[in-house]
Amino acid sequence: MKTGVREQKIISLLESRGEMSVGDLSEMLGVSVSTLRKQLAEMQEKKLVIRTYGGVMSVNPFPDETFDSKLHKSVAEKRRIAARARMLLKDGCSISLGSGTTVYGLGSLLDDLRRCVVYTDSIQTAEYLARCAALEVHVCGGILRSSTGTIIGSEACDFFKGIHVDCAFISCDAIDNDGNVYSDNLAVATVESAVLTNAKRRYVLCDSSKLGKNSIARITSLKGCDGLITGQNDSVTIDKLSYLTSLIFV
Repeated sequence: MKTGVREQKIISLLESRGEMSVGDLSEMLGVSVSTLRKQLAEMQEKKLVIRTYGGVMSVNPFPDETFDSKLHKSVAEKRRIAARARMLLKDGCSISLGSGTTVYGLGSLLDDLRRCVVYTDSIQTAEYLARCAALEVHVCGGILRSSTGTIIGSEACDFFKGIHVDCAFISCDAIDNDGNVYSDNLAVATVESAVLTNAKRRYVLCDSSKLGKNSIARITSLKGCDGLITGQNDSVTIDKLSYLTSLIFV
């Protein structure tokens, strides 16, 4: 089994089981304990796993909700967010699109753009945009998370850090009262942060149910973003966030 394939298998096993001993994992993968430990050390450096005494665990302590499941939540609000974000884009621009169903909604509205280049870490977004002949679509390399269609790993991070775009859009699982933007998964957060790295303009697309919450993996701060596009929310969170970035309500 090639190293890259084994890496993907390790992530899949840990995300379904949470934690495993090195011995059990070695037996399942058919690889020596010494070889496995070396690979796990490399994976921990890339923030793909967390090593424990005698074992290894997933960086995500919570079971993943599937892409299809998320796609059917807050549907009307996500459509409004995507439509508002689409107004920020013009023919000839370059765009980075992160993963998640809200950003996917934006991707599904790009079929009338011309001479645009799109970069993404989302299999679903890439698959949709591949049908648009007027768009040049690039997909990062890396490890595919089957439940969400998100591509993770150092290869994905390096891909986004090596490009420069006009606009970048990401989504998230939570935004706290201090404007910190979070993902439920550390490996995903690392790539989503890279999506924003070299963009002239950076936007977070987030339905209002995510506001005033936090999670385990910080992606970025709204202070470093050009805008948050979200739904109406009467909470005190809105007042606090308005001092950090431009708020666009739908």
